Amino acid sequence: MWGTLGPVAALIGPGDRVAAGGIRLAIGALVLFAVAKGRPLRSRWTRADLGPLVGGAVGIAGFQVAYFGAIGSAGVAVSTAVGIGLSPVFTGLWTAVKNRRRPGAGWSVGTATAVGGLCLLAFANGAGTTFSLAGLGLSVLAAAFFSGQAVSIQALTARHGDATALTGILALGALLMAPVIAVTATGNLLTPQGVSGVAYLGVVTTGMSYWLFARGIRHIGAAAAVTITLLEPAAAAVIAAVALHEQLTAGQWAGIVMIGAAITITGRTAKAPEADACGGPAEAEELVTPGHGQG
Repeated sequence: MWGTLGPVAALIGPGDRVAAGGIRLAIGALVLFAVAKGRPLRSRWTRADLGPLVGGAVGIAGFQVAYFGAIGSAGVAVSTAVGIGLSPVFTGLWTAVKNRRRPGAGWSVGTATAVGGLCLLAFANGAGTTFSLAGLGLSVLAAAFFSGQAVSIQALTARHGDATALTGILALGALLMAPVIAVTATGNLLTPQGVSGVAYLGVVTTGMSYWLFARGIRHIGAAAAVTITLLEPAAAAVIAAVALHEQLTAGQWAGIVMIGAAITITGRTAKAPEADACGGPAEAEELVTPGHGQG
């Protein structure tokens, strides 16, 4: 689902992308609040939750500004390769520092293979790519923000259900984005195309996607889950080749194969995250949503 973020954002227009990123957080928070049946208001929040809550909100808000800004400066290829490709590296390093142990060999091999495959997918198309030092810097910053939010999500969902924790992070992230929305939003967001685009970004690429992402983190940990998200651009490329008849080069197909191999390696070697020291894993939220069992 995250693979559709770029194409849909492009339809909104460059001037409104950052504002749309902030609005999608608010919509996602409302969606997950409904999924959690109001549980975030009844949950027992403690001082120990403050760190991951604020960290996740800063990460998710910062990613909107940095990533969409990078697209405008460096283009989609560079922004995706750097902003998404470096995320597993940052996440693995932050997790290693927190747990005071080196990442496993499986994660290291899987992440290196995935990043290499993503670079082939992004740059092996024979077309010129836009280079911008500012765009490159924003892409690296986006990767750091994304990995920071993943680590925070893992910490907060260890004490609260997935939808409850994400509602808090997304709501606070949207609040942090409010000044940016007020300054950058234009009337184009109120057009049918703007409204439908932002609604899709909020419901699908935020509410639904982050809930599934959090469930993945609960089972295999933040580092492995972020590495597996590299499957998104590979899947988007395959869909474009099959459904839209876009031509992929041999190098791009090799990149897709490398990403697939990396996901297999990471999935087989990933382990569930350890229980949080502040109370152990939270019980799964009692949710029943279409297409999903209770969990």
